[in-house]
Amino acid sequence: LAGRPRSAEAARAQGGVRLAEADGRDEVIPLPVHPSIHDALAADEFDLIILAVKAYHTETAAREIREAGGEGVALLSMQNGVGNEEALGVILPASPILAGVITTPVEVRGPVHVKVSRPSFHVGLANAREKLPGNKGKLAGVAALLRDSGFAVTTYDDYRSMKWSKLLMNILANAQSAILGYTPAQIFADPRLGNLELRAWREALAVMRGQGVKPVAVGGYPLPLAAKGVQGLPLGLMRPIFARFIVGGRGEKMPSLYYDLHPQPRAHSEIDWLHGAVAREGARLGIPTPVNATFTRIMRALLRGEESVDAWAGQPERLLAAVVQHGVDGDMP
Repeated sequence: LAGRPRSAEAARAQGGVRLAEADGRDEVIPLPVHPSIHDALAADEFDLIILAVKAYHTETAAREIREAGGEGVALLSMQNGVGNEEALGVILPASPILAGVITTPVEVRGPVHVKVSRPSFHVGLANAREKLPGNKGKLAGVAALLRDSGFAVTTYDDYRSMKWSKLLMNILANAQSAILGYTPAQIFADPRLGNLELRAWREALAVMRGQGVKPVAVGGYPLPLAAKGVQGLPLGLMRPIFARFIVGGRGEKMPSLYYDLHPQPRAHSEIDWLHGAVAREGARLGIPTPVNATFTRIMRALLRGEESVDAWAGQPERLLAAVVQHGVDGDMP
């Protein structure tokens, strides 16, 4: 396991990685944690590297792997958002690359201290490099390894369908939570804000269609059925269904982008791999994405300090006005 130096120090101090289970068990697993990828690759030989860094660190991690002589070792990209596998392929052209998603909700309590919020161990896997010799065998081997470790594993033919489907889950009540400082429950309690979320989904689905990418049921979630509902039914009918789903799944837990702005803005954010990816691909394909583009623009301005986080917190009217200005109907039907 390779992590930041403070993570390696914390692991040494407590004797490994601390894992709190949903059933109340809390144990320390004796794993060596190295302060860098270079140190980890120098310490042993590996058949597989699992990347779980934030998307904005993908290219840095890939370069460290290359510089440490790790090119050629199979990579499993578990990051959220889209574009990570492509970035890895550019920097590590000789490495087999697998794409992965996991739907187990976890809470990071501290350096190398993780709590499993719900024991739902589903993993999706797909080849991200079909034409590279040996990649198909790597996929089967990794799937078997994870199944032997207790994961429910589903393999997919199209890694883009898997990753974009996970993006649909990740963007739900995410950017609005960060911008307004609201919980997902608060967002869906306001019909106007709940409709914005479904509008963002419609845009993402339109971009997926434009790429020839279909939603799949990652983690067993009925995303294809939900997609049909969002695309074909009035938002007022779909909103209560999504509200129950998001509140039941997250409740008062804040989504990832919230922590990019609170308690203070961070230097980096995954917004460009989530809502930003929808807006970027939409622009490339000529598909309008005003909601996702507005979320991305505001998040970037807040992260760069161009606008005050406090000025947007608890201000839904301001957010709604910004989206309307970008081209969405004011009644948000």
